[in-house]
Amino acid sequence: MSRTFIVMTSFLFLFLQCKKEETLEPVLGIHPDFQPIVDLFVSEAAQRGVEIKLDNLILRYDSDLSESICGQCNSLSDPDKVQKEIQVNSDPCWVFSQELEALIFHELGHCILQRQHLADTLPNGDPKSMMVQSDITVYGPCRYVFDDPANCNNLHKREYYIDELFDPQTSIPEWADQ
Repeated sequence: MSRTFIVMTSFLFLFLQCKKEETLEPVLGIHPDFQPIVDLFVSEAAQRGVEIKLDNLILRYDSDLSESICGQCNSLSDPDKVQKEIQVNSDPCWVFSQELEALIFHELGHCILQRQHLADTLPNGDPKSMMVQSDITVYGPCRYVFDDPANCNNLHKREYYIDELFDPQTSIPEWADQ
């Protein structure tokens, strides 16, 4: 009888020790200001043959970010995080809509594509990637133009930067050799 008691107690102990693995319910919480940009990110990915699954993403304004940080993704320091969260400074760092798009795409590059910062430059000195740290103007208009504002439209660079975001092996564009 004591042997049966020991065996039953052991099974009971093991049963109590085994907990069902906790699973997080998927959370998708995107601030309405950012939803069109997230939709565009998914669309741009699909055009390039990349399927994006957004099932655990929070993208929100955060008034606690320092002035020097326009946005940040929590998975940059922990890529295994299930819940991806992007905080965007509530004191806007951007002037133009292209800069906000580049910022959100950059942070989604961290959170969704697991891209790290890249400091490489193109032959003309421009960043090689929108994954460059601290530059949301990669294809936005120049902020200070004194002579000819028409020569400061960088939207022709947008396609390259988005191609490179989804495929780091993208060839250097012609405009980068100038």
